[in-house]
Amino acid sequence: MTRKLIAILVLSLGAMLISTSFLTTQTVLAGQESKRSAAEGRKIFMQNCATCHGASAKGDGPTARLLKKAPADLTKVEKVDGKFPRIRIQRVIAGEDMLESHGSRDMPVWGSVLRQKHGPAFAQLEIYNLTNYIESIQK
Repeated sequence: MTRKLIAILVLSLGAMLISTSFLTTQTVLAGQESKRSAAEGRKIFMQNCATCHGASAKGDGPTARLLKKAPADLTKVEKVDGKFPRIRIQRVIAGEDMLESHGSRDMPVWGSVLRQKHGPAFAQLEIYNLTNYIESIQK
C-alpha cells in the first residue's frame, strides 16, 4: 500500500473512533439532561399544577374538590401506540389543544401564563420540562 492510502485509512479509522465516542457521550448526556429537565419540570408542576392535580399528580390537590370536574390523574396518561403522547401533552399545556374533559377551558392555559411570565422561548423550555416530568411519573 502506498503511504497516501495508509494515511487515509488511519485518518478514517480515527474519525470513526471519535464519532463513536461523541455519539456515546451524547447519549449519556441526553439521559442526564432528561433527568435534569424532569426535575425542573417537577418544580414547575409544584408551582402551577399541584393545587389541582395534587403533589402526587393523581388529581387530589387541595382545590380539586372545588372544581366542577375532577382533575386528571397525570400518573396514568393514556398511551398512543404504546408510547407516551409527548406532543399532545405539550399542546394541552401550551393551550394549543383543548381537552373535552376541560369543557370551556377549566384548566388554565399554562402556555400563555408561562409566555407572559418568562417570554416565549423560556416558556417552551418549561413546557418541555413539565412534559418530561409527567412522562417520568407514569405508572
